[in-house]
Amino acid sequence: MRRIALAGAAAGVALGVGTVFGQPDNDAVINITGMELRCQIFGPCFPDQSRDSESHPFPPGTPQYLVPASGYSFAIDGVVETSGLVGLAVPNGSTIAEMMEIIEPGASRLLRGYSRNLLGGLPLSKNGVFAQTFRGEAAGIELSITIDTWVRNDGAAFFEIRDIDIPLGILFGTVKVTSGTTGVEVWNASARQETEWHFEGDLGSVAGSGPSMLRYLDDPAFGTILGGIGNEDNPDPSIPTGVTEQQSSFATTAQLGIPGPGGKDDVVYVTSPARNLTDTDPKNYRGIGLALYPRTQPAFPGTWFGQWTMVWDMYIPHDTWNNHEWAAALVHGNHNNEGGADMFIRNPAFGGGGVIGFDRQPGQYLSTPLITPGEWFRLAFACDHMQGGIGRVYVNGQLVGETGSDWLYDSVDPGDPRYGDGEAVDPADWQAWGEFPSPWARSSGTEPGSVGPTPLASTFCLFADLGSAEFGPGGRSEVVYVANMYFADDALSGAEIAALGGPDADGIVFKKGPGCPADFNGDTVVNTLDFVAFLNAFVGGDPKADFNGDTVVNTLDFVAFLNAFVAGCP
Repeated sequence: MRRIALAGAAAGVALGVGTVFGQPDNDAVINITGMELRCQIFGPCFPDQSRDSESHPFPPGTPQYLVPASGYSFAIDGVVETSGLVGLAVPNGSTIAEMMEIIEPGASRLLRGYSRNLLGGLPLSKNGVFAQTFRGEAAGIELSITIDTWVRNDGAAFFEIRDIDIPLGILFGTVKVTSGTTGVEVWNASARQETEWHFEGDLGSVAGSGPSMLRYLDDPAFGTILGGIGNEDNPDPSIPTGVTEQQSSFATTAQLGIPGPGGKDDVVYVTSPARNLTDTDPKNYRGIGLALYPRTQPAFPGTWFGQWTMVWDMYIPHDTWNNHEWAAALVHGNHNNEGGADMFIRNPAFGGGGVIGFDRQPGQYLSTPLITPGEWFRLAFACDHMQGGIGRVYVNGQLVGETGSDWLYDSVDPGDPRYGDGEAVDPADWQAWGEFPSPWARSSGTEPGSVGPTPLASTFCLFADLGSAEFGPGGRSEVVYVANMYFADDALSGAEIAALGGPDADGIVFKKGPGCPADFNGDTVVNTLDFVAFLNAFVGGDPKADFNGDTVVNTLDFVAFLNAFVAGCP
């Protein structure tokens, strides 16, 4: 799990009756100068604080109000004055962004963001835009602070610092904003971007679906993997690469001896356990899993997002279910498997009913008889972290219940790749990585304003679990079969997920359709590229080369493809 987490507020449906907007506009700016963290000797200790665009507009004078919109963006800027112990870590005169980077490298990206107003309007007394609970360390002092930005139903924008927990009290010193603002603007929300994978023998996405990309987390092209627990930020050349690909495979359901999703034979991805099976040193778990690069910029302008959806067509083998408590680590929100995964399917009774949860303690997981071994099921997770602070779990279109939520990274614009501190990625590196942000790369730390080497932080992990010093060495994910997978940079509604129904070999949203068998590479044109693609698959024993569907790749498949290729397609 990451060391920074967010918590959301509720959203509503329509404008409240009688709501009056004073001078409504597309933006509102709050003056946050004077807000401070301070424990007084004869007074309150770290009290909650609130500023708004009605009483504290910037520039001073006329109150500012927002109109209802399909989305909102926010930006927090300022300079701080520090003293006491915290002043030893955060120099006096630092910007808020610099302070965030000192306490947690990469955290400054959370000072700007975008959220969809999923249900429209401003019906509630508090309509969430962004809320972050920051837990970190400054000058050796553990602290917890929640920063909240929201809009009232009359359009006034609010910025709050609340739920402050700093144990050392007055010894901590002070952090005071000497000049600063929080701006909230109307954002015309971008169209939903959807990417789907059918795992037809590789990790490539479905032609015609969205921009997201999938790679093995320990792909050798990404370079040296970072260290294990307690050594998470240092490269460790002794950690082997390429293990995930070695420990996973693609196979037809007929080859696996199981029925296909929806009763149709299909090529599926057989996942790797979340640990190195030949070397049990926990540090070697770091690179095991898949990395998903959302790649939603520039259409979605933010560097991270808190409203998203994942869907899997999945099958859990009986061997996995009967012999392991933790069947699958579905989502790990960290960009490079730095700790314990966030979302698990768990089998607490070793063969009994399944439970599932996201960012919750095991005792708070949702129980459902719809997750069982030896059967295909369609699992969906819709996360509305920004406004609702919840994640909804569905199986075969049925709502199982609500669990936790969190945000995901998406810091790299593929057209202008940069590290978190603004340093440009070397074009040669970008090409070597396959235009995919390496989970292990860090900047030089020499960029003006940088406080040290900073990651790209633009991926999240699947079937990965490093664990932590608190919870143990991780590796809690086993072999499962995945026929299809879907990702969207938006939280699908319950009705939309119900309409997806159950597992289907033809896909989730982007259906396969009848197609043309000779169009082997799926580019809608039959030419020599298809012949070369089939020949490569045939020589490599790829299950996709089982052209006649008899579960064996041999000369009969070559003849069958050759006949189809000569015949062409209508």
